[in-house]
Amino acid sequence: MTMNCDLETGTCSVPELDNDQKSVNNEESDISLVYIGDPMCSWCWGASKTIKQAREYAIQNGIGFSVITGGLRPGGGDAWTEDFKNFLRREWRNIENMTQQPFTEKLLEREHFNYDTEPPARAVHIARYLWQGKDLNDEKLLSFFSAIQYKFYVDGEDPNEIEFYRSICEKFEIDFDLFAKNFSSSEMQKATYEEFQLNRSWGVRGFPSFAIRKGNNVEVIGSGSLTLDKLTKAIDETVKQDFKA
Repeated sequence: MTMNCDLETGTCSVPELDNDQKSVNNEESDISLVYIGDPMCSWCWGASKTIKQAREYAIQNGIGFSVITGGLRPGGGDAWTEDFKNFLRREWRNIENMTQQPFTEKLLEREHFNYDTEPPARAVHIARYLWQGKDLNDEKLLSFFSAIQYKFYVDGEDPNEIEFYRSICEKFEIDFDLFAKNFSSSEMQKATYEEFQLNRSWGVRGFPSFAIRKGNNVEVIGSGSLTLDKLTKAIDETVKQDFKA
C-alpha cells in the first residue's frame, strides 16, 4: 500500500478497500458538517487549525459537526526503508513550511515501524463510543483526534502501541483499562473498518475531506488544504441546496 500525498492540492489519497461492505450512519440530525480525516494523515495535521475554525463556523451558524475516521493506510505494510523515510521527511518538511504546523523527525530514527493507520482511527472510534451522548458536536472527539496527531507528529511516538494512549486517556479522563479492553476488541476493529467503508461509500478518495449531511443524505463539499474562506463558502452554498443521497 503506497503513500500518495499531493502538495498542490494538500490531499492524501486513499486506497480501495478489499471489502465492499457499506455501513449506514443513522444519526438523526437536521444538518451537520462532517470532517473526514485520519490521525496519521500528514495533511490532516497540517490543516488542523482550519478544521477547528470550520467547526466553530458551523456551530455559530446552527450547523452540527461530526468527525469520521478515514482509513488512510489500514494495515500499513510498506517496508520501513530509507526511501520511505526520505519520502516522509520531504513530505513533512514541505507541509510544515506551508502550514506552520510542527513536525519532528524522531519517528524516522526508529529501526522498525509499520505505518498502519487503523489503530489510531480505532482509538478515535472508541472515544466516540465511550462518550456517546456526552460530547455535543464532537467537541471533545476533535480534541482527542488532535492529541493523537500531536503525539505522533510532534513527539514522534508510535500510535500502534497501547501505551501511546495512556497519557491521552488521562488528559481526557478516560478509564485507560476500559479503553485498552476496547482497543483489543475485534468488534471495535470491525466497527472502525466499517467507518472507513462508510466514507468510501460517500465518494471520499482523499483526506482531509468535508461533507454536509442532511439526515442520512451526504454530499462531499471539498478535499485537501482548503482555505477557511473556500470551505465556509462551500458550506453556505451546500446548506442552501437540496441534494439526493
